[in-house]
Amino acid sequence: MKNPFLSFSHVPNSKELLDIAFKRAMKSSAQVSKNAPILLKAKKKEFKRIKVAIEEFVERILKIIKKVPIIDALPDFYKELASLLVDVDELKLTLGRLNGILPILHQLERESSKKLSQIEAPKDADRIRRAAFGRISSIINKQNKNLEYLNSVRGRLREIPSIDDSLHCIVVAGYPNVGKSSFVKQISTNKKIEVQEYPFTTKKLIMGHFDIERRFDKIKLQLLDTPGILDRPMSKRNNIELQAILALRLISDLIFFVFDPTPACGYSIDSQLDLFLEVKNNFTKEGEIQMVIIFNKMDLASSEEIKYLRDILNITEKDYFLTNALSGENLELLKEFLTNRYST
Repeated sequence: MKNPFLSFSHVPNSKELLDIAFKRAMKSSAQVSKNAPILLKAKKKEFKRIKVAIEEFVERILKIIKKVPIIDALPDFYKELASLLVDVDELKLTLGRLNGILPILHQLERESSKKLSQIEAPKDADRIRRAAFGRISSIINKQNKNLEYLNSVRGRLREIPSIDDSLHCIVVAGYPNVGKSSFVKQISTNKKIEVQEYPFTTKKLIMGHFDIERRFDKIKLQLLDTPGILDRPMSKRNNIELQAILALRLISDLIFFVFDPTPACGYSIDSQLDLFLEVKNNFTKEGEIQMVIIFNKMDLASSEEIKYLRDILNITEKDYFLTNALSGENLELLKEFLTNRYST
């Protein structure tokens, strides 16, 4: 399904809401006979303005609330990822606070109507409308913190990748700075992935696609670039790392595990190996999900470093791919692997 938060667009602050609603209200006019008494015209005109302003606020606030999907009703991946990116409880409370002002606005409309019905001079209608607008302004301004909070979290939620359950998903995992982003950028359709020489560049899940052309149709694969994971207890991992864990746990049907055999990434082979074993033991569903081993940075790795990593993993040359994700060297072999695996 598409990211359910894509419709969570810009949330106006209190000033923007007040400007929009009051401007529309002051342009509105009540339908009154030309021959009607001046007092009646004043009552109708000012009540129309109050009514239009309140209708505008109610409509816009309801629209803001409806932009945010019911998180508890979402599929597990989106529900859990949302809870990593934002404080879901605070989000629910904020929406509840906004919803709570709607009956207050409706009550204000009723009170204004009653007051207008009791006036005896036309100038009193303008006074009542000004007083109503003042109370409305106070109510809306008190919600500014909530409105700004919603606008601050929406960007994070809108960046969640859309996962298509009908397509295979290859999750690319490994330590920070081993070349995962370079790999996904090279092999997938997503050429906008940021690649830097320092670790922790990737702070979110990033989706790319790989197309396999067949004679009469095309197969689309999803390639998910994940933030780097450190080898440490789950309770010590931050929310950036937990995004990668979540992807491995819930949406992968093939895992590309990327090693850096050199000291270039800043992390030891032993640490990378421990992470590899954790992923293998916890996220392959007892061997049902295949793990493909990639030795990256072949341009920097010596034959001794490659042999050491191969020996410690107890694998042969046929059991891994040796690549340079930055230049694209040997990535054709991985593309061929994917084509052969999924084309049938």
